[in-house]
Amino acid sequence: MIGSSIRPLSILVALFLAFVPFARAQDPIETSAEQQLLTLVNQERRKAGVPPLTLDERLTRAARKHSQLMINRDALSHQFPGEDPLLLRLTAENVRTDHDGENIALNGDVASAHVALMESPKHRANILSRQFDVIGIGVVRSDDLVYVTEDFAHVMPNYSDFEADAAAQQAITDYTRSLGLPVPQRKSRTQLTHMACEMARRDKLASSQVPHDVPGVTSAVAWTATDLHELPPGAKKILSQPITSGYSLGVCFATSASQPGGVYWLLLATY
Repeated sequence: MIGSSIRPLSILVALFLAFVPFARAQDPIETSAEQQLLTLVNQERRKAGVPPLTLDERLTRAARKHSQLMINRDALSHQFPGEDPLLLRLTAENVRTDHDGENIALNGDVASAHVALMESPKHRANILSRQFDVIGIGVVRSDDLVYVTEDFAHVMPNYSDFEADAAAQQAITDYTRSLGLPVPQRKSRTQLTHMACEMARRDKLASSQVPHDVPGVTSAVAWTATDLHELPPGAKKILSQPITSGYSLGVCFATSASQPGGVYWLLLATY
């Protein structure tokens, strides 16, 4: 028996499957079987011309917990009553991701489970997806069966506040240089960082208030990002003209109702 889910960006798709007959608490983790499954997955990706996945300890912790929970609940499911969805389970393990997915299976051994997963289009799509760069594998044995969870993700850099701010500033510098324009001077305005975090708290972009709240601001743009090296069209439009009086920048990583896994909230203001 198998099951699969995938969440592109902020959308999580869960497939709920049938109950199975065996359950027992405190079952042994099959670490060698997890390594075997990683080898099988990466063999498939190499055959398909897709980069291999890196085993991530944090995703593995999440996968093992879910496999054990399936045993305890006597069922295969991507989300049980009272259990967080996959994105929040990964967030709880300190994983920042903008794409995630999950395969689950029940079989006598992992080789057979892998064959079954590869024969199912949705599971095969997760295994071969270029959107993912890491995997966590949880294999837990219950009597003569193994419960398998494969958690997939594309992991965002876990920047510190300082590193995130520097990465966003570098994106502005690189873009203006690519246009042959002088790099504008940055003016320190910690207020913009507070405003960026406030946008997350309200779960709403709000660039229109910046000129009213920060003296001297002539234009502003707000956006969310998972990749700080990419600028949105609104920011590029502002930066496409010489900025002689400088700019200020606010960057805040935060969760919100629409972004439960967290994204960067940014404000760019020019003078």
